[in-house]
Amino acid sequence: MHVARRLADRYPDAPLFIDLRGHGGEKPSDPSTALATLLRQLGVPNPQIPAELADRVELWRRELARRRCVVVLDNAAGGEQVRPLLPTLPGTVVIVTSRRRLAGLDVGPPESLPVMTTEEGLALLARTAGRDRVDAEPDAAREVVRLCGHLPLAIRLAGSRLTRRPSWSLTHFARLLGDDASALGQLSEADRSLAGVFATSYDPLSTAAKRLFRLFSLHPGNRVTAAMAAALAGLSLDAADRALDELVDGHLVDEVETGRYRVHDLLRQYSSELSARVDPAEERRSALRELLDFVLHASLRSAELLEPDFIRAQVSPLPPRRPDLLDAVGTPPVEWLERERAELVALVVRARESAHHAHAWRLARVLWRFCYMRAYFDDILLTHRHGLAAAEAAGEAPAVACMNNYMASAYVRTGDYAAALAHVSRAVAICERIGDRQNLFRYRANLLVVYLFRGDVQEAMAVGLESLRDSRASGHDITIGLPNIGLALAACGRYEDALRIHRLHLHWARIGRDYFHIQNALAHIGGVKVRLGRHHQAIRLLRASLALRDRTGHRYAEAEVRIDLGAAYRALGRLAEAEREHELALVLATDSGERHVEAAALNGLGRTLAAAGRDDEAAERYRAALRLATRIRSPYEQGRALAGLAAHFARTDPVEARRHGERALAIFRWMGVPERREVERCLAELAAAPAAVEPAPVPGAAEPPDPR
Repeated sequence: MHVARRLADRYPDAPLFIDLRGHGGEKPSDPSTALATLLRQLGVPNPQIPAELADRVELWRRELARRRCVVVLDNAAGGEQVRPLLPTLPGTVVIVTSRRRLAGLDVGPPESLPVMTTEEGLALLARTAGRDRVDAEPDAAREVVRLCGHLPLAIRLAGSRLTRRPSWSLTHFARLLGDDASALGQLSEADRSLAGVFATSYDPLSTAAKRLFRLFSLHPGNRVTAAMAAALAGLSLDAADRALDELVDGHLVDEVETGRYRVHDLLRQYSSELSARVDPAEERRSALRELLDFVLHASLRSAELLEPDFIRAQVSPLPPRRPDLLDAVGTPPVEWLERERAELVALVVRARESAHHAHAWRLARVLWRFCYMRAYFDDILLTHRHGLAAAEAAGEAPAVACMNNYMASAYVRTGDYAAALAHVSRAVAICERIGDRQNLFRYRANLLVVYLFRGDVQEAMAVGLESLRDSRASGHDITIGLPNIGLALAACGRYEDALRIHRLHLHWARIGRDYFHIQNALAHIGGVKVRLGRHHQAIRLLRASLALRDRTGHRYAEAEVRIDLGAAYRALGRLAEAEREHELALVLATDSGERHVEAAALNGLGRTLAAAGRDDEAAERYRAALRLATRIRSPYEQGRALAGLAAHFARTDPVEARRHGERALAIFRWMGVPERREVERCLAELAAAPAAVEPAPVPGAAEPPDPR
């Protein structure tokens, strides 16, 4: 109507409108009756309107041919109803509206109208509920518009509901709309409701399309592929495509991109209510199981590109229930996991909540490597928390150990070492109890890392060497465990031993053509070379590791690689390049939530700024690193920050320098790391400078951990 009014001055002869009653419960107008109404609007006397449809069509088109008109054919049922009403000559603009896409009209592509913007929705709510109420509670008004899904009809019904309840606040009404069980019931007035309007689009569907629409509510995510829809409804892929076409034509489902579909939130509620009424509980449960099984096997194929061989043995799923669908989609690329990540995470939660325990923990495990490499640590914690609950409910001890182990990995990367230690220790204990030698080496290697980050370097070394001596570990297990053992050796200052371990890791990774492990082995070798002072060799290795990450998209530990690269540049006097690498490492660590890496990047940047003579900026970075490392209880980075501050104060305030240096030395001696020698030299140089006051604890620095 708005468009028609704006066109009226260019088509001044006749503004025509008719409701074709295609949807809404009434019998749709037949073309003959509609033409009689339109001809009368043009001023044709009733006796001159022919009785036969063909004669009415001819008269209608002849009358339009000598006029410039705007014709609105509202609420059309289908193409057959509209086709006789269309003009054959130019000069008339026809606007057809319908809840369904109309095919075969040869008038150009249809235009699907979007939902309202927030501001448009607020304006409509203000016109129906009252401007004063909207202005008095602007945040609640926005929430009402959001909960109405920005649908104009829903917003207008909400406004009418508020008009009938003048005592209700918008905050109260928003709470009512937020309750999925009652939202649709709140959006009604007199004999009209949102659910009733939805029903006019649902009722004409085929049986297959109706069932698919109802089952859509079982999928917890916002995007459903055609193959997922086929699995959910037990259809072939071709039949699912036909059903989806019906749903798209009826505007019950949106095709957001080729082959991916979304149901509006309010339509999802309507779908859920329909399914609860129509579909037996066991049928709903079976449909969800079919969906989960397909998603698990499709995700597993993609995950095997990242973890060849091992992951399938650890997950050990049953044969797929829909090999036809898996053959149709092939092996999804790794980026498929990125594209479907939100849906896959939501499906893990839904699987556990619906007691599909075997699918819940397996899908969580399948997603782990991808999430770990992309630094989606919150996703790991969420999926594995539900996966752990599912494994415990199923009474599967190996699965319980598996979920504990991989949950620990996310806690390590986000700096919660106490939680990481608790989970990985439980995983090791379970494997020892049930005699699971296949996973014991792997979980012990992860226990080593937790000890390392907690500052228990000697304990880490003991665990690593115990694992290495275990002759029952397989070659593939060694590939997994070797890098952690090398890190422990390097932390103790046993650099040549660390190099041998990391080279062995590289050897195994190259045999297996495992690019994830190749890039990490190169980085670890480069890191040891930095500590040995072989900086040119280190730079070549570290750059090769970064290039491999660019090629494969495996971004895991990129920040640590850049920290080492920055240290190598700094040692060669290439300070601008060093600063750039440390700054980039800081951004990467901050974005991924890896707090211990963030602290390391701050310390590395501090050293580079100090080397450039920018002492005050360096001290600022050291203090930031100290605060962060203290908060996450990372003694190594605490010690590095304290050592940096000691060097900063060495020229200006010997008392402060000694205070910081002694705290750093206490930490490094407890850890048994080679960094203590540098601090000892610094303190020796300060020995001649008497302290003016008794040393006091440095604010923000934790006491060194109790070695007991």
